[in-house]
Amino acid sequence: MPHVADQLNIHEEDDQLAAAKRLWHNYAKPILGGIIIAAVGLFAWHWWQDHQQSQSEAASLQYQQLIQLTSQDSLDDSGRQAAQSIIDAIRDQHGDTLYADLAGMIQARLAVDANDLPAAERALNDVRKSSDRDEIRALAGLELARVQLGQDNAEEALGTLESLQLPEAMSARGAEIRGDIELALGNTDEARSAWQNAVNLAREHDQQLSGIQLKLDDLAPQEAS
Repeated sequence: MPHVADQLNIHEEDDQLAAAKRLWHNYAKPILGGIIIAAVGLFAWHWWQDHQQSQSEAASLQYQQLIQLTSQDSLDDSGRQAAQSIIDAIRDQHGDTLYADLAGMIQARLAVDANDLPAAERALNDVRKSSDRDEIRALAGLELARVQLGQDNAEEALGTLESLQLPEAMSARGAEIRGDIELALGNTDEARSAWQNAVNLAREHDQQLSGIQLKLDDLAPQEAS
Protein backbone atom coordinates (compact mmCIF):
# COMPACT_ATOMS: atom_id res chain seq x y z
CA MET A 1 0.00 0.00 0.00
CA PRO A 2 1.49 3.39 -0.97
CA HIS A 3 2.82 5.56 1.81
CA VAL A 4 0.76 8.68 2.66
CA ALA A 5 3.64 10.95 1.62
CA ASP A 6 3.88 9.17 -1.73
CA GLN A 7 0.17 9.66 -2.27
CA LEU A 8 0.52 13.38 -1.52
CA ASN A 9 3.39 13.66 -4.01
CA ILE A 10 1.31 11.95 -6.68
CA HIS A 11 -1.56 14.34 -6.05
CA GLU A 12 0.80 17.32 -6.24
CA GLU A 13 2.20 16.10 -9.56
CA ASP A 14 -1.32 15.59 -10.90
CA ASP A 15 -2.30 19.10 -9.81
CA GLN A 16 0.79 20.60 -11.47
CA LEU A 17 0.13 18.74 -14.71
CA ALA A 18 -3.49 19.88 -14.66
CA ALA A 19 -2.34 23.46 -14.07
CA ALA A 20 0.07 23.28 -17.00
CA LYS A 21 -2.65 21.94 -19.28
CA ARG A 22 -5.01 24.74 -18.17
CA LEU A 23 -2.34 27.28 -19.08
CA TRP A 24 -1.93 25.73 -22.53
CA HIS A 25 -5.65 25.73 -23.29
CA ASN A 26 -6.33 29.17 -21.80
CA TYR A 27 -3.28 31.13 -22.90
CA ALA A 28 -0.73 29.39 -25.09
CA LYS A 29 -2.74 28.60 -28.19
CA PRO A 30 -4.17 32.12 -28.73
CA ILE A 31 -0.82 33.66 -27.83
CA LEU A 32 0.95 31.44 -30.35
CA GLY A 33 -1.34 32.62 -33.11
CA GLY A 34 -0.85 36.24 -32.09
CA ILE A 35 2.93 35.96 -31.95
CA ILE A 36 3.18 34.43 -35.39
CA ILE A 37 0.76 36.91 -36.96
CA ALA A 38 2.59 39.86 -35.40
CA ALA A 39 6.02 38.55 -36.30
CA VAL A 40 4.98 37.69 -39.81
CA GLY A 41 3.57 41.18 -40.26
CA LEU A 42 6.75 42.79 -38.91
CA PHE A 43 9.16 40.73 -41.00
CA ALA A 44 7.00 40.99 -44.08
CA TRP A 45 6.76 44.79 -43.82
CA HIS A 46 10.52 45.29 -43.52
CA TRP A 47 11.17 42.78 -46.28
CA TRP A 48 8.65 44.50 -48.52
CA GLN A 49 10.25 47.88 -47.85
CA ASP A 50 13.84 46.74 -48.40
CA HIS A 51 13.51 44.21 -51.18
CA GLN A 52 10.37 44.96 -53.14
CA GLN A 53 12.24 45.67 -56.36
CA SER A 54 14.38 42.53 -56.22
CA GLN A 55 11.63 40.02 -55.44
CA SER A 56 9.46 38.40 -58.08
CA GLU A 57 6.01 39.81 -58.55
CA ALA A 58 4.57 36.30 -58.37
CA ALA A 59 6.00 35.63 -54.89
CA SER A 60 4.79 38.94 -53.48
CA LEU A 61 1.31 38.48 -54.90
CA GLN A 62 1.08 34.94 -53.55
CA TYR A 63 2.18 36.10 -50.13
CA GLN A 64 -0.35 38.94 -50.11
CA GLN A 65 -3.08 36.46 -50.96
CA LEU A 66 -1.97 34.21 -48.10
CA ILE A 67 -1.99 37.08 -45.59
CA GLN A 68 -5.44 38.21 -46.69
CA LEU A 69 -6.81 34.69 -46.44
CA THR A 70 -5.30 33.81 -43.06
CA SER A 71 -6.11 37.16 -41.46
CA GLN A 72 -9.72 36.01 -41.07
CA ASP A 73 -10.90 35.15 -37.58
CA SER A 74 -11.55 31.56 -38.62
CA LEU A 75 -11.12 29.41 -41.69
CA ASP A 76 -13.31 26.56 -42.85
CA ASP A 77 -11.87 23.46 -44.48
CA SER A 78 -11.90 24.96 -47.95
CA GLY A 79 -10.14 28.09 -46.66
CA ARG A 80 -7.43 26.02 -44.98
CA GLN A 81 -6.97 23.99 -48.16
CA ALA A 82 -6.64 27.18 -50.19
CA ALA A 83 -4.10 28.56 -47.72
CA GLN A 84 -2.09 25.35 -47.82
CA SER A 85 -2.04 25.45 -51.62
CA ILE A 86 -0.59 28.96 -51.54
CA ILE A 87 1.96 27.95 -48.89
CA ASP A 88 3.06 24.98 -51.00
CA ALA A 89 3.38 27.17 -54.09
CA ILE A 90 5.48 29.79 -52.29
CA ARG A 91 7.82 27.22 -50.78
CA ASP A 92 8.16 25.24 -54.02
CA GLN A 93 8.69 28.23 -56.31
CA HIS A 94 10.44 30.68 -53.97
CA GLY A 95 12.03 28.44 -51.35
CA ASP A 96 15.09 30.64 -50.72
CA THR A 97 13.13 33.79 -49.91
CA LEU A 98 11.78 35.22 -46.68
CA TYR A 99 8.32 34.70 -48.16
CA ALA A 100 8.90 30.94 -47.88
CA ASP A 101 10.02 31.23 -44.24
CA LEU A 102 6.98 33.26 -43.31
CA ALA A 103 4.67 30.93 -45.20
CA GLY A 104 6.07 28.09 -43.07
CA MET A 105 5.29 30.03 -39.89
CA ILE A 106 1.75 30.61 -41.08
CA GLN A 107 1.45 26.90 -41.83
CA ALA A 108 2.36 26.18 -38.20
CA ARG A 109 -0.23 28.65 -36.96
CA LEU A 110 -2.93 27.06 -39.09
CA ALA A 111 -2.02 23.65 -37.71
CA VAL A 112 -2.35 24.97 -34.14
CA ASP A 113 -5.72 26.47 -35.01
CA ALA A 114 -6.79 23.02 -36.24
CA ASN A 115 -5.49 21.40 -33.00
CA ASP A 116 -2.94 19.43 -35.02
CA LEU A 117 0.13 20.03 -32.87
CA PRO A 118 2.30 17.33 -34.51
CA ALA A 119 1.77 19.07 -37.86
CA ALA A 120 2.67 22.42 -36.27
CA GLU A 121 5.86 20.86 -34.88
CA ARG A 122 6.82 19.53 -38.31
CA ALA A 123 6.19 22.92 -39.93
CA LEU A 124 8.30 24.75 -37.35
CA ASN A 125 11.12 22.24 -37.64
CA ASP A 126 11.06 22.69 -41.41
CA VAL A 127 11.40 26.45 -41.00
CA ARG A 128 14.32 26.05 -38.60
CA LYS A 129 16.12 23.73 -41.01
CA SER A 130 15.48 25.67 -44.21
CA SER A 131 15.85 29.30 -43.13
CA ASP A 132 19.22 31.08 -43.12
CA ARG A 133 17.80 34.01 -41.11
CA ASP A 134 18.70 34.02 -37.41
CA GLU A 135 15.57 35.90 -36.33
CA ILE A 136 13.25 33.52 -38.14
CA ARG A 137 15.02 30.45 -36.72
CA ALA A 138 14.78 31.92 -33.22
CA LEU A 139 11.09 32.70 -33.61
CA ALA A 140 10.39 29.22 -34.97
CA GLY A 141 12.35 27.72 -32.06
CA LEU A 142 10.29 29.62 -29.48
CA GLU A 143 7.06 28.46 -31.04
CA LEU A 144 8.38 24.92 -31.36
CA ALA A 145 9.05 24.85 -27.60
CA ARG A 146 5.51 26.03 -26.95
CA VAL A 147 4.03 23.41 -29.27
CA GLN A 148 6.13 20.66 -27.67
CA LEU A 149 4.85 21.79 -24.27
CA GLY A 150 1.31 21.62 -25.61
CA GLN A 151 1.96 17.95 -26.35
CA ASP A 152 3.08 17.33 -22.72
CA ASN A 153 6.74 17.12 -23.78
CA ALA A 154 8.07 19.57 -21.21
CA GLU A 155 11.59 18.16 -21.09
CA GLU A 156 11.87 18.30 -24.87
CA ALA A 157 10.49 21.85 -24.86
CA LEU A 158 13.10 22.88 -22.29
CA GLY A 159 15.86 21.41 -24.43
CA THR A 160 14.59 23.31 -27.46
CA LEU A 161 14.40 26.57 -25.53
CA GLU A 162 17.88 26.23 -24.06
CA SER A 163 19.36 25.54 -27.51
CA LEU A 164 18.20 28.92 -28.84
CA GLN A 165 20.22 32.09 -29.21
CA LEU A 166 17.50 34.68 -28.82
CA PRO A 167 17.82 38.30 -29.91
CA GLU A 168 17.05 40.86 -27.22
CA ALA A 169 13.67 41.58 -28.77
CA MET A 170 12.57 37.98 -28.10
CA SER A 171 14.04 37.61 -24.60
CA ALA A 172 10.78 38.42 -22.81
CA ARG A 173 8.88 35.86 -24.83
CA GLY A 174 11.58 33.31 -24.13
CA ALA A 175 11.31 33.96 -20.37
CA GLU A 176 7.54 33.56 -20.54
CA ILE A 177 7.81 30.20 -22.28
CA ARG A 178 10.42 29.08 -19.75
CA GLY A 179 7.91 29.83 -17.00
CA ASP A 180 5.28 27.70 -18.76
CA ILE A 181 7.76 24.83 -19.02
CA GLU A 182 8.90 25.11 -15.40
CA LEU A 183 5.30 24.93 -14.21
CA ALA A 184 4.69 21.82 -16.32
CA LEU A 185 7.77 20.28 -14.69
CA GLY A 186 6.36 21.06 -11.25
CA ASN A 187 8.85 23.85 -10.48
CA THR A 188 6.48 26.54 -9.26
CA ASP A 189 9.16 28.83 -7.79
CA GLU A 190 11.13 28.71 -11.05
CA ALA A 191 7.95 29.34 -13.03
CA ARG A 192 7.12 32.42 -10.97
CA SER A 193 10.67 33.72 -11.31
CA ALA A 194 10.70 33.21 -15.09
CA TRP A 195 7.34 34.92 -15.55
CA GLN A 196 8.41 37.86 -13.39
CA ASN A 197 11.58 38.08 -15.47
CA ALA A 198 9.42 38.13 -18.59
CA VAL A 199 7.42 41.05 -17.17
CA ASN A 200 10.63 42.95 -16.39
CA LEU A 201 12.14 42.28 -19.83
CA ALA A 202 8.92 43.32 -21.57
CA ARG A 203 8.96 46.63 -19.69
CA GLU A 204 12.64 47.11 -20.48
CA HIS A 205 11.98 46.65 -24.19
CA ASP A 206 8.65 48.51 -24.17
CA GLN A 207 6.72 45.39 -25.15
CA GLN A 208 3.35 44.02 -24.15
CA LEU A 209 2.90 40.37 -23.17
CA SER A 210 -0.70 39.28 -22.85
CA GLY A 211 -1.56 36.85 -20.08
CA ILE A 212 1.57 37.04 -17.92
CA GLN A 213 -0.17 38.56 -14.91
CA LEU A 214 -2.99 36.06 -15.28
CA LYS A 215 -0.45 33.25 -15.07
CA LEU A 216 1.14 34.75 -11.96
CA ASP A 217 -2.29 35.22 -10.37
CA ASP A 218 -3.33 31.69 -11.32
CA LEU A 219 -0.28 30.28 -9.55
CA ALA A 220 -1.09 31.67 -6.11
CA PRO A 221 -4.48 29.97 -5.54
CA GLN A 222 -3.01 26.60 -6.56
CA GLU A 223 -0.31 26.92 -3.90
CA ALA A 224 -2.82 27.98 -1.26
CA SER A 225 -5.12 25.00 -1.90
